[in-house]
Amino acid sequence: MTRSAHILSFAVLSLAAAGAAQAQSQFQITPTAGYRTSGQLTATDRDFMDDSDVEVDKSSVFGVIVDIPLGQSGFGIELLANRQKSAFSIDGGLFEPTEELGDVELTYVHGGVYYEWLGGQVVPFISATAGVTRIDPKFDELEAEDRASASLGGGVKIFFNRNIGLRLEGRGYWTDLDTRFRDDDNRRRNSEVDEALYQGEASAGLIFAF
Repeated sequence: MTRSAHILSFAVLSLAAAGAAQAQSQFQITPTAGYRTSGQLTATDRDFMDDSDVEVDKSSVFGVIVDIPLGQSGFGIELLANRQKSAFSIDGGLFEPTEELGDVELTYVHGGVYYEWLGGQVVPFISATAGVTRIDPKFDELEAEDRASASLGGGVKIFFNRNIGLRLEGRGYWTDLDTRFRDDDNRRRNSEVDEALYQGEASAGLIFAF
């Protein structure tokens, strides 16, 4: 490679790095798509079901993340919303078939903070958020409810220029649960879940910086 080619390559990389650094201090909106693992909880009942392991099935998830930087500190405000279409099922064990209870939609709406390491095209970050999980079963045995939840995530942002980048992330979710089952006659029964729902997620998104 000639001297002029080396100089040109260095200039291009320098401009890309400068654009990436500028993008990090801009408002960012990122549509995301990912895959969320199954989560398990225990339904304790004396009438409806006996200490059954109820599972939220693994499935795809779609959402959006908004990052608002706080100056050049690396800290910022993060807003997160996503939706997962899944199903409740009961794992009967090794010798029993899985029982499908019905479909469910989980919607997370969170706000929190993030920190990212500034200065390059590849930007590691961590974030912590809290808010509400909307649990909306599509069958009669459970009512739709809003539950407190939180998440912890981390990953990298790869900036191609000052306006476009790629976000790769892993995130874990916790949702507080304390809900009651009902029988087919729509009457309250002595059946409740008083645990927490834990889920893991891997996602990717295209960053638009303004």
